[in-house]
Amino acid sequence: MTEKCAECGKDLPENCESSYCPKCDALLDKKFDLIETNLIVYKDISDAEIAILKKFDKEDIIDLYLRLYESFKEDDDFNEYECAILNKIQNVFGLTEKEIGSDKIVKFDKSKIAKKNKSLECIKCNKPVLKEDFVYCPYCGIKLY
Repeated sequence: MTEKCAECGKDLPENCESSYCPKCDALLDKKFDLIETNLIVYKDISDAEIAILKKFDKEDIIDLYLRLYESFKEDDDFNEYECAILNKIQNVFGLTEKEIGSDKIVKFDKSKIAKKNKSLECIKCNKPVLKEDFVYCPYCGIKLY
């Protein structure tokens, strides 16, 4: 494959099947796990996180999408933030219905907003927070009510 690590530029061991040295591979795996946790908790993804995810194989992204789908589904209906995350991952990484399953494609039903509590804006950091999901703001930590 590659003679140099795609991340740090160090020489790769002979017969290495990865584009990354073992150290960088382990660091990327940790970042991947952290991104997944942040997606579940904060229901938001940054451009920097997308750039890191682009270093992974499509199969890893499909697995991430499916794990997120199952995690979000546990709460019953998908809220607009969960739908936005899943849709963004699907669009950015070109995931098809065939790859993730047509039953795993989510679309947000805006009529359900009236049934659920609307999001509120944190008084400290002004970020939108779903009151029914959090007691403390997941961005700055202030108590919401």
